[in-house]
Amino acid sequence: MINHRGFSLIELMIAVAIIGILSAIALPNYQEYIKKTRRVDAQQTIVSQAQAFERYYTTNGRYTTASGGTTCGVANPSGTPSNTYYTFTAACTDTTFTLTATPITGKSQASDGTLILDNTGARTGTGTWPT
Repeated sequence: MINHRGFSLIELMIAVAIIGILSAIALPNYQEYIKKTRRVDAQQTIVSQAQAFERYYTTNGRYTTASGGTTCGVANPSGTPSNTYYTFTAACTDTTFTLTATPITGKSQASDGTLILDNTGARTGTGTWPT
């Protein structure tokens, strides 16, 4: 009598089906997690930049490099990992500033919406800020 060892085709197909179902659930959840992480990176960059603007204002009494000017005393954020998914801009006057993070078209964050933070701490835009 011959004793066969191994998997039958049915057992193999059941294992493949289980792996397929788990992958179908796990992959979208992972992608959403990564998207949220990138959004948090952008939010952190904006808040960090706002703190730099406030430090500059405390030292110089204005947000611009010269009184009555429009050139911000602090450079726009750069060199952050989220820059590959967002474009950061800053606009300022002597007494106000507005920081904006805009998702780059064609990237995974494109549907995220813009994030805007101003000198009063107001968090606006079409994107989601944490509560």
